[in-house]
Amino acid sequence: MKRLFLIYLTLFALSTINAQEKEGKLFLSGYIKNLHEFSFVDRLEQLQWTTFLHNRLNFKYIPSEEITVRLELRNRMFYGDNVKNILGFSEMISNDNGITDLSSNIIDNKDILFNTTVDRVLVNYIKGNWDITLGRQRVNWGMNLVWNPNDIFNTYNFLDFDYEERPGSDAIRIQYYLGDFSKIEVAAKKGRGENNHIVAAMYKFNSGSYDIQLLTAIYQKDWVIGTGWAGNLKNAGFKGEISYFVPYERYFNSENVMSASVSVDYGFKKGLYVNGSILYNSSANDASDSLGALFYSYLSAKNLMPYTFSGFLQLAKEFTPIFKGSLSTIYSPTNQSVIVMPSLDYSIATNWELNFTGQSFFEFQDYKTLGNSLFVRLRWSF
Repeated sequence: MKRLFLIYLTLFALSTINAQEKEGKLFLSGYIKNLHEFSFVDRLEQLQWTTFLHNRLNFKYIPSEEITVRLELRNRMFYGDNVKNILGFSEMISNDNGITDLSSNIIDNKDILFNTTVDRVLVNYIKGNWDITLGRQRVNWGMNLVWNPNDIFNTYNFLDFDYEERPGSDAIRIQYYLGDFSKIEVAAKKGRGENNHIVAAMYKFNSGSYDIQLLTAIYQKDWVIGTGWAGNLKNAGFKGEISYFVPYERYFNSENVMSASVSVDYGFKKGLYVNGSILYNSSANDASDSLGALFYSYLSAKNLMPYTFSGFLQLAKEFTPIFKGSLSTIYSPTNQSVIVMPSLDYSIATNWELNFTGQSFFEFQDYKTLGNSLFVRLRWSF
C-alpha cells in the first residue's frame, strides 16, 4: 500500500503541473472538505462530536480521442467520538467489496483514523456507436432521486449525503447506441465474495415523451427483471422503477421480492421545487425492523428501506444565486417512523461552499427519538 501511496503523490505532482496547461492531456480536479458532526439521542448532555477531513483527487488522462483513463481516490481522516466509541468503525470505513482491496487504513488508533480508498480506476473507449468501460466505475441505472430499484450494481445510502460521487463497482460495461434516444447496454460485476456477482443487460428507448428501460440480470442468487421510465405528466416530472427478484436456487429464507418506486416532481416559477416519492418493498419485516437498521444494514436494490411502504417529500428553494435550502422527510406508517432532513447551502466565494445539514429519526407510535445529528461542512473545490 505504501507503493500505491507514493504513486498517488507522484500523480498529484505531475497533474498539478499539467493542469496549468490548457492543451495538456493530464487533468486534476477535486476538493477538500471539513465536516463536523454533532449528535445526540434525546438529551443534549449526550452530545458527541466527530470531525471528518476529506480530500478527493480526480485524475484524468486522455491519450487519444477514443481513450480516457481515470483514477479517483478519497483520503479521509476521522477523529472524535465515533472513532473512540463505535465498535468496528475502522473496519466499516475501510470495507471494500471489489475484486481487489483498494482501501487501506494508514493510521488506525483510538484517536485518529486515516483512510485512503480508490473508488474509480477505469479505461473508457468511445468510437462510433460503441462506449466501453473497464474497471472500477459507477454503473448507474437508477432514475429516481431517492430510491432506485433498478440500480442493481451500486446502491447508495441516501443518508450518506456527503458522498456525492456514490460507490463504484469492479465491472465491464458495454454500451451500443442504436440512435439518439436508444441503446443496448451489457454490464458484469465481480466482487470478492462467493455470490457477489452481477451480469445484466438493459434496453433503453424513447416512446412519446418518455424514456423507458427494460432490464434483466443474474443478481447474486436471483434472476431479476425490471423496468423504469422518466417522462412528464403535463408540467410535472413522472418517474418510476420496478425490479422483481426470483431466487434461481432455493436457500434459507429465500423468497420472491418486488421493489418498486414512483416519484413526481415539479418546479414552480418562483424557484420552489417539490419532489414526492413512494417505495414498496415486499421483503420488509415491519414487525422487527426499524429506522436504526439504516445505520448498520447493507442496502441493496432488494432492500432499500426496512418497511413495506415508505414515502418521501422534499421541498427545495433557491433564495438567491448563492443561498439555497431544502427540507426532506421520509415517513412510514409502521410505528409512524419519520426521518427529517433540513439542509442549507451558502456559497461563500468562488469554489467555497458552506453547508448545514440535520438528520433526526423518530418513531411516534412509541414516542421514541432514535437520534439527532447536525453536520457543518466547509468545502473548497479545485
